[in-house]
Amino acid sequence: MEGGLNYLMRESLTNINDYHLCVIEFVCVNDQLLPNHVFARICPEINTGSKTKSGTPVRTQLLGQEPNWMAENAFRAVNLGSDGIDLNFGCPAKMVNKSKGGAALLQTPELIYQVGKACRDDINPTAPVTAKTRPGW
Repeated sequence: MEGGLNYLMRESLTNINDYHLCVIEFVCVNDQLLPNHVFARICPEINTGSKTKSGTPVRTQLLGQEPNWMAENAFRAVNLGSDGIDLNFGCPAKMVNKSKGGAALLQTPELIYQVGKACRDDINPTAPVTAKTRPGW
């Protein structure tokens, strides 16, 4: 969905349709806690209760493979106001897979579990944690 579901597209789509939820384009997590402005740039709805103007909840999507950094960034996104966290284990892009992220994680189910558990354990228990996957590697 890279380049296809930015802020303006989410606004347009949720104005003309009744959606239950929007998930942003992924925030790439490598080896650091990202600054607040990164989340606000990709998901400006974070500053308005994590909802589009029409009231559709917006969830932050994280892409990465290091459980601790993913969890810290999930914590930051939720504390900034994200409706929850969506973990990207499905991106087929070659650049993403070269860094062992996205769909490449399907080759290491234990690591997927560790990332999901770390995020679930670190954020508010009422905030949803979901995942995007694909049928196989």
